[in-house]
Amino acid sequence: MKKLLAALLIPPVGACQYGSGTHCTAPVSVFWIFGIISIVYGILGGPAAEAGISWYTVSLGFLMWGIAALWAYLTQRGVEADSQHRSWSPLDHKIAADDHEVDPFDEIKKAH
Repeated sequence: MKKLLAALLIPPVGACQYGSGTHCTAPVSVFWIFGIISIVYGILGGPAAEAGISWYTVSLGFLMWGIAALWAYLTQRGVEADSQHRSWSPLDHKIAADDHEVDPFDEIKKAH
């Protein structure tokens, strides 16, 4: 429950703390901050400087916040799947390279 609340309310914390500090914390933070700024900007009138609330801007902010929350939640689920070796775990489906296979980057080095 704690993980889900962190992903919904503060997605960067959910992605960083419960997502094993993955590399997606920065983009989740950008989406979340964009959402917060859009909500506040929309309440203040938005880009059209309306007298009341710009509901389009506020809804865009909630949409961006939702994308950040979903991203953090899916990151948490991926880390859980990897640690518990479930059927969807990408760690269990990696194909190990043989020692006698040729490195494809060697061909690039030969060309130059």
